[in-house]
Amino acid sequence: MDNTFGIFSLLFFGCGVYAIYAWAKMKKDGHINETLLLGKNYFEYTCKDKEMFLKKAQPAVLTFGIVSVIYGVIDFVHYYVMPIQILDYIAMASFLACIVWYMVYTTKLKREFF
Repeated sequence: MDNTFGIFSLLFFGCGVYAIYAWAKMKKDGHINETLLLGKNYFEYTCKDKEMFLKKAQPAVLTFGIVSVIYGVIDFVHYYVMPIQILDYIAMASFLACIVWYMVYTTKLKREFF
């Protein structure tokens, strides 16, 4: 299919891969990924309880990464392999719901631990 919106599928896929990589790195070295979890006004060294923050945040990062990868793959297939519009809409709705949940959840964590 000749559709320029299909390029976003690669963006979503890449975002998901990065989130999964960040989850694995946080699990391995115990540092908070400031890009995905904190934003520009928060810093890892100001966290009140870093271990508990990571324990609560890591499942959210992994969930966001998996949902992003799945949506990226479904969207890519829809635009470049074969049209699967209903599945693409379901995946898009799931992805958008996951983003909203992720933002709300991580904002609550920031309020609690910073």
